Amino acid sequence: MPRKPDPKNAYLEVHCGYYRVSMGVPAPLRRQLGTRLKKALGTKSLLSANVLKVPVVKAFQARIARAWEIHGGDKGSVLREAAAWAETLRAAGGTEAYDDFAREIAERKAEIELTNASKVRVYVEDEGWVDHEVPTREAKEAAKLFSAVVHGSATPIALHHEDFMKTLNIKPRSRTDDPRALKVLLDWCVAKNVPPYLENIDELTALRFMDGLPQFTGAAWATNNKHLGRLKLYWKWMKRRQMVKVNSFWDLNLPKPDTDPETEERAFLDVEVQKLLMGTKDPAMLDVMMIAALTGARLDAIIDLRVGDSIDGWFTFKPQKKEKKARDVPIHPALREIVLRRAKGRAPEDEFFPEWPGPKSGTSMRERSADYSKHFMRYRIKVGVQDNVPGKRRSLVNFHSFRRWFSTKAERSGTSGDMIAAIVGHKRSGLTLGRYSEGPEMEAAKVAVAKVQLPPLDGSPVREAQALTPRRRRVAGS
Repeated sequence: MPRKPDPKNAYLEVHCGYYRVSMGVPAPLRRQLGTRLKKALGTKSLLSANVLKVPVVKAFQARIARAWEIHGGDKGSVLREAAAWAETLRAAGGTEAYDDFAREIAERKAEIELTNASKVRVYVEDEGWVDHEVPTREAKEAAKLFSAVVHGSATPIALHHEDFMKTLNIKPRSRTDDPRALKVLLDWCVAKNVPPYLENIDELTALRFMDGLPQFTGAAWATNNKHLGRLKLYWKWMKRRQMVKVNSFWDLNLPKPDTDPETEERAFLDVEVQKLLMGTKDPAMLDVMMIAALTGARLDAIIDLRVGDSIDGWFTFKPQKKEKKARDVPIHPALREIVLRRAKGRAPEDEFFPEWPGPKSGTSMRERSADYSKHFMRYRIKVGVQDNVPGKRRSLVNFHSFRRWFSTKAERSGTSGDMIAAIVGHKRSGLTLGRYSEGPEMEAAKVAVAKVQLPPLDGSPVREAQALTPRRRRVAGS
């Protein structure tokens, strides 16, 4: 049973010998505010900390209250109640019941206004001294917001987002895209002093948001365009249900910037693959890299393998991105030892990589491969496989570079582009191959995969092949 905090020292914790305020954030608001709000107090004295914490605690509570308002209110909150009344009024429009509902709403507004009201004695003619309730400033604001939400002049942007998310038929790995895009919009509203209500996000405001998005997020073009796309879908959903009048984001897309080929993410060089595969003996790291290099599969598909997905001489990878069904890829001869070792004594439903179990929380939207991805980045840098250019946040080489390396080696071995696309799960050319064909024969795919050869793993010198479209910029290690 968790220990109850001492109310005298509530919200205080010691960090590096000094006290700081630490306040938990309700789960629905964590994408907006983080897990906890913290602020150092700069004192080692508990007595001083209890004094210094008071304005900080009030500020944190105000932030959380403001976040609830932006979020659309907690379950059972006044905001949720207002949203329900708004729907009732909308449905009753033009009927006799409308006036009855409007009267009930006015009474409820008055009731909210008198919540926690203070009483003062006033003199009333013919009545003498009587108690009179005086509403607090907070109660007045709450009642005003209640009325605004009911009558459709201040609907929190996030109010309908939870219901919208329930209608989406998307892969688990994509379910974080919509909340992330919404958070960016809400953060922008706060930063630009735009009231975070649907009524304030007109087409001109949405255009301002798009224009400032690259500088506001600092993210890549593709990420920012994805944010716009997810918001466009949310507004489209609301427009169909008459929750908004127009889709303010319907035609907004950031123009793709011209990119220098020298700064595009690339395949690993053979010498880099050699460094990565020779730099560790840990099978938890090495086996994943080997499979990536010799199948061209994405990281998450590899980590999610089950033992039963490696029988009969091929891997069965789960669908990724826009793939509609699972994909079989022949097991390269150099991977047979890994498959036999990992399948020994295990049932078909057992995890192929139990070393990478994924998030402990059953409700987490993080991909199971997230931990491996972090370990790999640190490992890659440690062995000296890095390619950074000014102005680019990410290295030009990353785990996905194994996929590019496989495709490059397959092409240079004489395998056709359509065969490579079928193996790595890309869309194949033309309507005939892309939609009607069931794909190439497994035997032909086995030949194609076996043609891809690893660089020598005994430390022998590696001679890089000259590409038809070479990069002139010198790459470290080449």
